[in-house]
Amino acid sequence: MVSGDSILRGQKIDRLGRSAPGRGRKTGRSVLPSSVFSNGRSLNITVVIPTRDRARLIERSLDSLRRQRRGPRQIMVVDDASRDGTPGVVRAWGERHGQPVRIEALARNVGPAAARNHGIRLACTPYVAFLDSDDEHLPDTLERLCGALDAHPDAVLAFGDATVVGPDGRAPHGLFAPHIDLGAEAEPLDDAMFALRNATDRLLPASIIPTSATCFRRDAALDVGGMPDTFRSGEDWLFWLRLAQRGRFVFTPDDLALHHRHDDNLTAPAAGEFIAREKLRGLLDLRSGKLGVPLSTAQRSRVEAMLARQWRDWRYHLSRLGLRAYLAGLRSPLNRAAGMSSGHVIHDLKAMSRAAAASMGLLK
Repeated sequence: MVSGDSILRGQKIDRLGRSAPGRGRKTGRSVLPSSVFSNGRSLNITVVIPTRDRARLIERSLDSLRRQRRGPRQIMVVDDASRDGTPGVVRAWGERHGQPVRIEALARNVGPAAARNHGIRLACTPYVAFLDSDDEHLPDTLERLCGALDAHPDAVLAFGDATVVGPDGRAPHGLFAPHIDLGAEAEPLDDAMFALRNATDRLLPASIIPTSATCFRRDAALDVGGMPDTFRSGEDWLFWLRLAQRGRFVFTPDDLALHHRHDDNLTAPAAGEFIAREKLRGLLDLRSGKLGVPLSTAQRSRVEAMLARQWRDWRYHLSRLGLRAYLAGLRSPLNRAAGMSSGHVIHDLKAMSRAAAASMGLLK
């Protein structure tokens, strides 16, 4: 199966942003008919829900779409080779509620970036919204996001904040507000919306945009190649940086999504090393220009500084995997690409001691 950036370029699109008839439908997988809402007040937007092994949770996300004040023209669930019957749960939900849902069941696991790219390519509307399969939209989310793009033709992305829901309760304005200075980094607009003054500058260190509270122009996403599909962490961060080259980012400080946090073993040492490694790879690709994000001289200097810090962070997490993994990482192409030699860090006694302790099972 072709995936990722190549998927986005593999289909002809007409001038209204619609898929050419008959293209991209025969994937060799189980697919329900394209879901076009009969409600005349539906919005011209496709909600793309990437999912893998979320049979217990995905109905919560789908229910939030049923509660929309104005529903989407299309719901598309891209199942990334689930092993727990997630497509069947989605199909049963659609039949039970009389709600058409298009299910794209991928034959093999390709990761969230490629799954989202697949949904973008097959969308039949000019606007696309993301909804993670364990998150929820609030009742006015789609209406407000589509309205923002309608009102600001020069904007390519509209978004809001999100309430974080976890074992200890709810934290309103939990993802975006803690990281933004509205006075310095945003421009107030006439309709109670704001625009990021310099989206590339603000998002260069990391994404602060809640993925499930976003809506963007499909043609702009296609133009930039979608999400970089070789990444399985930080793909949203790199996608926003790509998209920022096509227009403004407008937002409301209001919460437009519920972001659910639960135990996915993200605190395990292997997960920490993986996330740190993917961030290091992302910074390297930004520095090399591989992602197609032009950087100013000042931004390049910032990336170099971030690379040095991220390399140290990755090395810390790598040492927690044990001595063998640590030494292999130091000899890896990624370490060489970062401009670091194994000889330089082999004498880092603290990291070496940590790696040895991890090998002996002495680390907590």
